[in-house]
Amino acid sequence: MPEIVIKIDDAEVTKALTDLAGRMADPSPIMKVIGEYMIRSTEDRFRSQGPSPDGMPWARLSRGTLARKKNPRILTESGALRGGIHYQLRGMNAVLIGPGTNIPYAAIHQLGGKTAAHVILPRNKKALKTPYGIFKKVNHPGSVIPARPYLGVSDKDSGEIVNIINNYLAMR
Repeated sequence: MPEIVIKIDDAEVTKALTDLAGRMADPSPIMKVIGEYMIRSTEDRFRSQGPSPDGMPWARLSRGTLARKKNPRILTESGALRGGIHYQLRGMNAVLIGPGTNIPYAAIHQLGGKTAAHVILPRNKKALKTPYGIFKKVNHPGSVIPARPYLGVSDKDSGEIVNIINNYLAMR
């Protein structure tokens, strides 16, 4: 599965990380704390049904989607997407936050896009003609899924990351 990369381009966070790297031989313990914080922040986004890290509300579900879903919450059906968010250290100076690779629909929900068209056929080809009628193959044109960014760093997150780093440095 392709990797989605979201980089923090925040002067205050960058400065705090630079200070951290200059004062510690191994900043990986603090990167773990940042990873844990970002998981909680992302889970909070699911619980509150948005907004995106940039503050934009998530798009509402269409009537058709609501009619077919068991769970009326946005980005929630089985809980696999939210439950699959984890962090991974990349070396000593970077942490990645995101869903596991076993969640193939994670990217389309983050970025939006169009699902592929497909043909729906009965499982048993002999079932095409039955006493109850003839089942025809149905061409499903695909659908457009709006972006509902759940990964990323909000302004609140940036401030909290700076606080985490400053508090950690103050204890040393």
